[in-house]
Amino acid sequence: MSVGFDDVLLLLHVVFFAYWLGTDLGVFYSANYTLKADIGVEARAYCAKILNFLDQPPRIAMVATFTIGASLSILRGWADLAQWWLIPIWTVGVLWTGAVIYLYVNGHQPEKIKTIKTIDFNFRLFMIGLLTVVAVASLMGMGITDQPWLALKVLTFAGTMICGVIVRVVMKNFGASYGPMMKGTATPEQVATAQATMARAKKAVMGIWALLIIATALGLWKPG
Repeated sequence: MSVGFDDVLLLLHVVFFAYWLGTDLGVFYSANYTLKADIGVEARAYCAKILNFLDQPPRIAMVATFTIGASLSILRGWADLAQWWLIPIWTVGVLWTGAVIYLYVNGHQPEKIKTIKTIDFNFRLFMIGLLTVVAVASLMGMGITDQPWLALKVLTFAGTMICGVIVRVVMKNFGASYGPMMKGTATPEQVATAQATMARAKKAVMGIWALLIIATALGLWKPG
């Protein structure tokens, strides 16, 4: 049995999917504890630190899933793109991953990450639009692939990114109510606001999980 480069990429594609969904479950579970009203400041700070760390693998895995998935589509002939497209795809993947890590490492310095954070958010909006157009055009027979399952998988990936943007928008002012909780000075109203905000964000997170499962099914079964 010979193992080609595309086979290695396929393995990595599956591994990153597992990290994306698996650690996302950890973030989801940890969030319940960090928002409990009856835990102390030290315990909350510890939970928040774990939560922030666990939130990074899904962010990196999302970028890796896109990069590797796009590469597989080219190498296995599912997408009508020349192999030189691998260069810009991997360049984007590396830069995007670097941005994610930079935002995490410097997260405690809001002014330092402001520009990169804005670029990252706008780039995600651009990618959502691009992937949606590519997927819909392909389904209409005018895109880069004649494989319906691949077009639908691209569309579901765009959907996961939309859910991610929704989470960011919902959580935009989370710090205003969560900050006092970290200091032990929060009012019952602030605690309730923080909990309600997280509850709304979790709905979008569950949307990501559902779309990931759909994307996995499309990749495994390749209907159409």
